[in-house]
Amino acid sequence: MRRLDYRQPKLGFKYPKSRLAGYGRRGRIWVNPKVPKTYKGISMRSRLLKHEKVERKLRIEKGLSYPEAHKEALKAEHSGLTKKQVRVYEGKLGSIARHYPRR
Repeated sequence: MRRLDYRQPKLGFKYPKSRLAGYGRRGRIWVNPKVPKTYKGISMRSRLLKHEKVERKLRIEKGLSYPEAHKEALKAEHSGLTKKQVRVYEGKLGSIARHYPRR
């Protein structure tokens, strides 16, 4: 298993990826450029970035497994949204993800 880099993450929005967002071993956090900045008053990119930062931090600093870190990161990502907004947010992300399946 390769180790994650502990340096401060760099952000990238440049190239379309096969997923919505993620982070690499060297610390780069990226978001698919097809994800809009905002959608119906919900800041899409900043919430995805928050998710990835929290997930990465929990895996590195707390040593959590991916499923545990992902579950906690989802809570952080959805914080401050109503149930209806969460449905709209996840629905929009789902529609984007269907157009960019995993390779």
